[in-house]
Amino acid sequence: MIIEIIQPCEELKGYIEHFWVGRWEGCGKEHFTYYATANIQTELVFAYTIHPVYGPELVFSSVQGHTDSFGQYPVSGVNELFGVSLYAHAIPYLFDISASELNNQLVYFDALLEGQPDRGVNEKMAMATTVQQRVAVLTDYFKLQLRDKYTKDPVMSGAIQYIKQHKGMVNIRELASEFCLSQKQFERRFKSFTSFTPKLYSRVTRFDAAFMACLSNGSLAEVAYTHGYYDQAHFIHEFKKFSGFSPQKYFSLADY
Repeated sequence: MIIEIIQPCEELKGYIEHFWVGRWEGCGKEHFTYYATANIQTELVFAYTIHPVYGPELVFSSVQGHTDSFGQYPVSGVNELFGVSLYAHAIPYLFDISASELNNQLVYFDALLEGQPDRGVNEKMAMATTVQQRVAVLTDYFKLQLRDKYTKDPVMSGAIQYIKQHKGMVNIRELASEFCLSQKQFERRFKSFTSFTPKLYSRVTRFDAAFMACLSNGSLAEVAYTHGYYDQAHFIHEFKKFSGFSPQKYFSLADY
């Protein structure tokens, strides 16, 4: 599978990690299994089948909530995925529900749109034939959702950015002190904001950074060292916990 990453506009960077596209070379796969890993982001995914004459057709759209676990999902008739990785704390602003309601959940996007002012976004995504058009549709939708809203806890937003910048390699006590809070105060506010404890959030962030490094670096020992794991065995243990497989097995199954 070929992965393409698209950065959001400046206005949405506090809410969206990135847009992404997954494609299969040639005709793609009629039937395959999507191997989901632990993820601090909520993933909004649109699955398309590409007809040689008629172009892309939207097969389904779903929301995979932020999770500290892994899952395996059979998929048929799809050869292109378009997604957007949303920060967990963005969920209340974008969909008017608490972040905890999507924790470890997989739901259809239509179900999340019930009661929303612009329920036509799914139809617009079905009509969008290029990546640029899809990014534009969702960007407009998210901007509309954020209109007249403000960040409820800029301190926690700052903490999330700090953890992200340091790839999860942070000391929670020192991080709390950095934001002028006791460790207990920090942990309580952080979990309320993200649905994760700061320790677990940092662990999954580090795993995600190491996961991406594995795609371009064949040395597990080097990836483990540069991402603060004790050793290669420690990294493999964490990889299994958050993906269900060893790195070698996962990447062979997931077709990366």
